[in-house]
Amino acid sequence: MAVAMSTKATTGLKTFSTKRAAFVRPARSLVIRAASEPKASAIQPVNGDPFIGMLETPVTSNPEVVGFLSNLPAYRTGVAPLLRGVEVGLAHGFFLPGPFIKLGPLRNVDGAAEIAGCLSAAGLVLILALALSVYGSAMFQSEPKLGIKTLSGRSVQRDPLQSAEG
Repeated sequence: MAVAMSTKATTGLKTFSTKRAAFVRPARSLVIRAASEPKASAIQPVNGDPFIGMLETPVTSNPEVVGFLSNLPAYRTGVAPLLRGVEVGLAHGFFLPGPFIKLGPLRNVDGAAEIAGCLSAAGLVLILALALSVYGSAMFQSEPKLGIKTLSGRSVQRDPLQSAEG
């Protein structure tokens, strides 16, 4: 926007005139603002909505990363919720008995440490399964009001894991 400036000698005021309007300001409060062009950013909100809470970056929108994350059991929509739980349980079940065997109270007793460690891990799995079942039945009682969209913006059906049946 072009700005023309003229000074009135008698009043000490500067008159600014633009293509749209003319206005008068005192000489001491001269404010000049340069209009900046919007900068291109590689990081954008998903689907252009900043209220979703996820940013689309070159890493998260990379096809290899999206393919890897889509194949994890938690995000695979074609698999029944029970099979997802079995797959995750088999993958992580080997980590549970180890601390009970090596750090448990029977660690110095020959033959008893392994049995006590495995039974302790099984008890922990039962307690966690009970707690997560109670949480799931309380959390997923109603149908959600919003649909689900992928990173590319296409709509997807709601996952059966995120329901009262899953």
